[in-house]
Amino acid sequence: MSAMVRTDFETLRDLPGKVIKGDIKLSRRQATAPALVAEGIVIDNAGGVELKLNITFNPEVGSKTFNVRAVGVGPVCRLDVDGPAHRPAGRSHKHSVQSDRCPDRNLPDGVIDRPDLAGRSLNEVFSVFCEMAQIDHQGTFMAPLDL
Repeated sequence: MSAMVRTDFETLRDLPGKVIKGDIKLSRRQATAPALVAEGIVIDNAGGVELKLNITFNPEVGSKTFNVRAVGVGPVCRLDVDGPAHRPAGRSHKHSVQSDRCPDRNLPDGVIDRPDLAGRSLNEVFSVFCEMAQIDHQGTFMAPLDL
């Protein structure tokens, strides 16, 4: 897949049967400190699109980011919670593909405010993310304590 537009994104988002197999554990890496990360998490799907999820959690400020990338296309969805504000949305918001240029530009358009997620734990936000994306996580999400 070399390009993706809004309708492609919606089809992929609404595709049933997406699965993340195995446990997810965030770890500290010198290059990302103080943030904890889990990278390259495979999202299996019947659409045959190679999807990878990266999760970043900064325990110092409580920010959480879930970034889905379609291999060969770029980022197609990002959920930011308790991070920097993205005008016109607040500190908790979702980015998604609107046009074929969005992945190349790191999803600047289609930002939707998600104040309902503000202040929630990493575990809670992961559960909401999986529910929104219709992903079945078959494993344990081993989140650090995030107060």
